Amino acid sequence: MSDAQSTWHLDGGRALTLAGAAEARRLAVACGRVWLTLSGTADEPAQDQWLEAGEAVALAPGQTAVLEGWPAADFQLLVPPASAGARRGFLGRRLLGR
Repeated sequence: MSDAQSTWHLDGGRALTLAGAAEARRLAVACGRVWLTLSGTADEPAQDQWLEAGEAVALAPGQTAVLEGWPAADFQLLVPPASAGARRGFLGRRLLGR
């Protein structure tokens, strides 16, 4: 991951699993193409899809994603501002003893 851009690079032929998180997230492809498998539920099976540069998909809370660059890809994993702000407030209270 690049600290300056918060963009991850995924080499071709390598798979990456993004574990489910407590908050919703957005996976956005910046460059290249990604083969994405999203975890399913009891009511809805897992699904595969292709994402091209400029496309994005919402990840529900707890949803796991497995992605692979075809042949390679750059992507961002974004957390909505409301979730990020809530986390910062919680950490600030804990660190400052409030």
